[in-house]
Amino acid sequence: MEDNYEDLKHKQEWQAPHSSSGTELDMEHYEALPRQLHYAGFWLRFLALVIDSLIVVLAGVIFGFILGAMGGSAKSLDIPFFIASWLYCALMESSPRQATIGKMVLGISVTDLSGNRISFGRATGRYFAKIISGIILSIGYIMAAFTAKKQALHDIMASTLVVKN
Repeated sequence: MEDNYEDLKHKQEWQAPHSSSGTELDMEHYEALPRQLHYAGFWLRFLALVIDSLIVVLAGVIFGFILGAMGGSAKSLDIPFFIASWLYCALMESSPRQATIGKMVLGISVTDLSGNRISFGRATGRYFAKIISGIILSIGYIMAAFTAKKQALHDIMASTLVVKN
């Protein structure tokens, strides 16, 4: 009985996949193996949000001055400012860098639940889910401090993670 247990235990042990030569790793199989993810905590994410907010607000102020100098109304910037903010987040987080400038500075990135790059559609869903995270007294953001995978509400809704690089 103990021999059967040892045989079963031996079969369940992970062995690195090898190529036909038996000496090199087969990269096709190796890439499919799960990697260890280190989740970015609340304060790191908060600081990235502050940096990104400063970038977006600074861009808005510059465009506001330009529009004001041309005799336009700052109110006419609301929709373009919202679209620019969405595109900034969604395009940057779905890019090969997987991060906005604030996240890049702090060495964190946005991934799917397997640690892979997210699509533009998922990044867009994550961006609009942030509105819900903020509307409920920012409790959706604060959730990142208390969940096992450090996910905020918008991460849970979009099935994403924010990880340390």
